[in-house]
Amino acid sequence: MAPTKVSTGPNCASKEETEPFDPKNLLLQESDLFLSSLDSEAYLDSLAPIITEALKANALAEFISKLNDYVKEKDEALNQKSLDSANDINTCIDTIDEVSHQSHELSGSLLKVNRVLKQSTLGLIEIKSRYLKAKDTERAINETSLVLNLCIQVLEITNKTHELIKQRRYFSALKLIDELMSIHLPKVNNFSFSVKIYDSIPHLTAMIKDEAFDNFCKWLSTHIERKIDDIGYKVCLNLDALQQSWAAMREKSPVLLPHRLNSAVEMSMRDADLNLNIFESADLNITLGPVFDCVLVYQSLGELPNLCATYNKEWMKKYQRVIYPMMLALNTHEKLAFFKEPSVSFPDLPSLETYLRKTAALFVVDKQLNAQTKFELRKNSSADDLWDSFANKLKPVLLSFLEKQKWTMENIQTLEDFKDVLGNFLQTMENLQYKISELYDILIIVLRDYYGPLLIQQFRLDFIDSIQSDHYMPSVVTNKSMYDDIMKICWYKSDSSFAPKNVKGFPVSFPFSEDYLRYCINIRQLLKDLIDFTSEYYSHDLAELNRIIVNDIFERCLGDTPGVGICHDLKVFITKNSNNKEIVAQSYTNLEYYLYSLYEIGKLIDRKLRVCNGIGIINIDTNSTFKLKAIELFASVRKFSEDAIFKMVDQKVHELLDLLQCEDWEPAKANDGPSGDIEEFAMFLENLFNSIFSNLPSSFRTLGLFRSFDFISEYFLNELLNAPRFNRYAIMNLDLDVKHLEESMASLVAKESSDAQGGGALQSTFTELRQSIDLLLLDSYDEYIKDPAFRMRCFDRLNYESAVKLLQKKQRDEDDGSDIFSVTDTQLTREASILSGSAAKFANWSKFRKNDA
Repeated sequence: MAPTKVSTGPNCASKEETEPFDPKNLLLQESDLFLSSLDSEAYLDSLAPIITEALKANALAEFISKLNDYVKEKDEALNQKSLDSANDINTCIDTIDEVSHQSHELSGSLLKVNRVLKQSTLGLIEIKSRYLKAKDTERAINETSLVLNLCIQVLEITNKTHELIKQRRYFSALKLIDELMSIHLPKVNNFSFSVKIYDSIPHLTAMIKDEAFDNFCKWLSTHIERKIDDIGYKVCLNLDALQQSWAAMREKSPVLLPHRLNSAVEMSMRDADLNLNIFESADLNITLGPVFDCVLVYQSLGELPNLCATYNKEWMKKYQRVIYPMMLALNTHEKLAFFKEPSVSFPDLPSLETYLRKTAALFVVDKQLNAQTKFELRKNSSADDLWDSFANKLKPVLLSFLEKQKWTMENIQTLEDFKDVLGNFLQTMENLQYKISELYDILIIVLRDYYGPLLIQQFRLDFIDSIQSDHYMPSVVTNKSMYDDIMKICWYKSDSSFAPKNVKGFPVSFPFSEDYLRYCINIRQLLKDLIDFTSEYYSHDLAELNRIIVNDIFERCLGDTPGVGICHDLKVFITKNSNNKEIVAQSYTNLEYYLYSLYEIGKLIDRKLRVCNGIGIINIDTNSTFKLKAIELFASVRKFSEDAIFKMVDQKVHELLDLLQCEDWEPAKANDGPSGDIEEFAMFLENLFNSIFSNLPSSFRTLGLFRSFDFISEYFLNELLNAPRFNRYAIMNLDLDVKHLEESMASLVAKESSDAQGGGALQSTFTELRQSIDLLLLDSYDEYIKDPAFRMRCFDRLNYESAVKLLQKKQRDEDDGSDIFSVTDTQLTREASILSGSAAKFANWSKFRKNDA
C-alpha cells in the first residue's frame, strides 16, 4: 500500500511553528497512508512529508520506532491473514486459472470483434461519406424543388387565371394577375418563361376586359332583352298589388280617396315590401354577377369612363330593339313631317298593351340597374332624357290609335281598357320618378274628347227615348218599396205634397212622369261613371279635370247645342208636340222638377268632386253654392213650354170661337137665356182647361185662365166694336151670353184658386166687355156723356171715344130719352181731351195683361 502524500504547503508550516509535534497525529497520518491504495512510488512520495515532519520535530527516532512497531504489527496481521486466506487463495488460483482460460477465449473473441469493428468502422466512414454527399444532394434538390414550386405556382396561377376567364370570373382573374405580377413573378425572374409571362400579361388583361364586357352584353341579351316580357309581366303584377293595397286603404279611410297611387300620401303609407326589385325576384332569376364583375374590372383598370360610354351605346341598341316599331317613325320622320301622321300604328289594343308593357320593363330595368351599380354606369338623368324622347314619340302614336278607332257605346269598354292600359303604364313610370306630363295629356284627351262625348251621346239617346216613350201622366206608386226607391233617386223640394212628411198612405201620386225618374237615374249614373273613370289614374291638374267634368260634359249634355244637349232636344220635342196637350202640359210640370234638380245636381257634383278629387268647383268661398249654367237654359225651355201651352190654349180657344155662329146684331126679340153655341163653347172651354191645367201648378193654372178669358173677353169686345149696327135686343142677348161665360169662369176660378186676389184678377178680364154692355144697356146716356165723375166711377175701363162710337152704332129706340146723335163734335173733342190722360191708362189693359203673362 502506498503511503499517503503529505501536504507541504504554507498552511503546514504555520502549524509546525504554532503546534508541538504529536506522535498520534503522525501515526494517524501513517495509518491513513497505509490504508491508501497508492503505488510504491506514490507511497514513498507520501511518506516523505511525514518523515520530514518528524525530523523537524526531532521525533524521528520515535517515528522510526513507531514505524517499526507498526510494520511489525502489520506484518503479523498480514501473515495471519495470509494464513487465513490460503484456502481462499487456492480457490482463487483455480478461479484465476479458469478466468485466465476464459480470458484467453475472450481475447480471441475480442480479436474477432475488433476485426469486425474495424471493418464496421471502415463501412461507417464510407456510409458517412456517402451521407454527406447525399445531404449536399438533398440540399440542392430542395433548393431546386423550391424554385420549381415557385415556377409551378406561377404556371398554376397563370392557368388558374385562364380557368377563371373561362368561368367568366373576370375580376377574380384580374386579381390573380395582380398577385402574380406583384408577388410571384419577381421570385422567378431569372427564368426565361417568366419573361414570356410578363409579356403576356397586357394581352391577358385586355382579354379579361373585353370578355368581361362581352359577358356583360350577353347578360343584357339573355337576362334583360330575352326576359323583357317576363319582366314586364312581373312589373304589371307588382303594380296590381300596389293598386289593390291602396284601394283597400282608401276603402277603409274615405279621407284617402283624393289621393291616387304614387301620391306623396300613398308613398308615405306604402308597405316597403311591395316595392319591386327585379334583381331580387326569384321568378325572374336575374343575377347581377356579370354586371358587378365588369364594373370592378374596368374600375380596377381605371377605365370606368370607357365602360360608361361603351355601355351607353350597347344600352341604346337594346332600347332601339325593344321599341323597334317606333324606330320607323325616327327613320322616316322627315318624309312624314309633311303629313303630320306617325308611321307607327297598332292594329288593336292587346298589341299596344304588349308594347307598352315591354317598354315599361325596359325603363324599369334602366333605373333599377343604375341604382344597383351606384350610378357608375348611367345616371338617372340619362334615363330621364331617354324617357322624355320616347314619350314625345309615343304621344302622336297614341293619338293616332284613338283617332283611327270608331268609338261608339258598343266598344266603349275598349276605350276604358285603353285608359287602363295607358294609366297602368304611366303609374309604372311615375313610380320610378319619370315625368309623365306629356303622356298624361292623352288621359285628359281620352276623357274630354272621347269618353265624355260617348257618355253625352248615350245620355242624350236615353233621354230622347225616355221623352218619346213616356206616357206623360203623373207617376203613381202603390207600395212603400217603390216609393222609397223613387225618393232615393229623384230631387224634390222638402215641402212637396209627396214628401215623406206629407205622405199618409198609399197609393201616392207624383206630379212628374216617369221621364223625370229616368232622367234622375241617368244623371246619377253619368256622375258615377265619370267618378269611376277618373278615380284611379287621373291624379294631376285636378282643377282642369273638374272643369272638363262640369263644363265639357255636364254642361254640354244639359245644354242647348243641337245634337248634343238635351235642353235643345227637349225644346224640339215640345215644338213637335205643341198640339198634344198632355205632352206639353206634362213637359212643363217635368221642367219644374228638371229646373229644381239642376240646383241639386250642381251641389252633388261639387260634393262628389271634393270627396274624390280633393277640390270642388268653387274653392274660394266654401259657403257659396255652385250652380250649373244649364239652369238658365232650362228656365228658357220652361218659358218656351209655358208659351207653347198658352199658344196651344189660345189656338184651341180660337178654334172654339171660330165655331161660334155670327151674332145677330139686329134680332127682333131678346132671348130667354144664353145661346146654345155659347153653352157648348163654355162646356168645351171648361173641359179644355180641366184637361190641360189639371196637373199644372196653381199659379200657372191661374195665369192660364187669366190669359184665356182675357182673350175671350177681347174677342167679344172686338166683335161688338166691329159690328156695323146693333139694337138693344142684341146687347141683351150678348149680356146673357157674357154672364154665362162669367159664371163658367167663376166656377173654374173656384176650382183653381183659393186666393181671393187671384180670383178678382181673373174676374177683371171681362171688366171692359162688361162695362161696354152695361153702358149700352143704360136707359139714358146723358149722364155718361156729360158727367166725367160718373164715367170714372162706373165706366173707368172704357175709352171715351170708343164708347161714343159704340153708342153711335146703337139703333135709337122709340122710348130712348137721350139723343146721342145731338152731341156736337166740339163737345166730343173737349171731353176727349179731358179724359184722354186717364182713359189712356186703361185703353191697352188687356194687351198689357197678355204681354205681362
